[in-house]
Amino acid sequence: MPSQALLLRVAPLLFVSLWSTGFVAAKYSMQNADPFVFLCLRFSITALALVPILLLVGAALPRRIWSFRHDMITGVLLHCGYLGYLFWPIKNGVPSGIVAIIIGIQPILTMTLATLYIGEHLDFRKAAGLLIGFVGISVVIIGKYGITLGLGGGLTLIDFGMCLVSLLSMAVGVFYQKKFCDQSRLLPGTLMQYVAGALATAGFALLWGESWTINWTPTFAIALTWQVLGLSIGAVVLLMYIIRNGEAGRVSSMFYLVPPLVVIEAHFLFGETLGPLSIGGMLLCVIGVYVVSRSVKA
Repeated sequence: MPSQALLLRVAPLLFVSLWSTGFVAAKYSMQNADPFVFLCLRFSITALALVPILLLVGAALPRRIWSFRHDMITGVLLHCGYLGYLFWPIKNGVPSGIVAIIIGIQPILTMTLATLYIGEHLDFRKAAGLLIGFVGISVVIIGKYGITLGLGGGLTLIDFGMCLVSLLSMAVGVFYQKKFCDQSRLLPGTLMQYVAGALATAGFALLWGESWTINWTPTFAIALTWQVLGLSIGAVVLLMYIIRNGEAGRVSSMFYLVPPLVVIEAHFLFGETLGPLSIGGMLLCVIGVYVVSRSVKA
């Protein structure tokens, strides 16, 4: 169907555009709440907001939790593990450049898992595209933060471990969603992902001794609203749709476009410098994603 083919073409670009804004919104959110407490609030509100949406579109509400166990595991990985342990080191003062470089390995790791356990074909063009994309991210970040990646006071072992947990959670989460989740139950499955994500983030908030006090400023309220509606509902439903209709490796390659978009947004919103090296890296990211996409279609 032409309309579905058009949606499949537009959805990845729309997703990365929406997803990249989450890092800008997080900059405001982390100033007013601890990471896991904030995510618990965000996921709880999202789950409640999805209930009337399911009823409106005529989708059945989840009744048997066990039948949604894979969706809940995906929710813990993608929402709690990835975002929680991405925001946590940033909250602790780890430069975004360090975090971005570590997370930039995720598409390669996901492609490796998909090749080994789902049987996705890894040809030379796809491998080259993933490598070009990672080099592009590295160039973007070096252009923004310098060769030291903005690291001044050292990187603690705990913070480095947090980044690795985030990396593994995202890589395994995309792979797990593709392999185990019933893709015909998109909205109910997404709802259960957020139920599991809210419970998991609450647990980690208690584990890490985070404060449950939230500073309700107008800026925080706007950032929270956008992250619930634009990201947790809009972008994540798009991501689930893309995973259902595409290869895990191709889906993961889209994340190469997120850091360049974040740099562009920070340039216009916060006046941060956008140098020629970063612009060159962005072009490499685009080329890498294009090569992977063309390899999948070939």
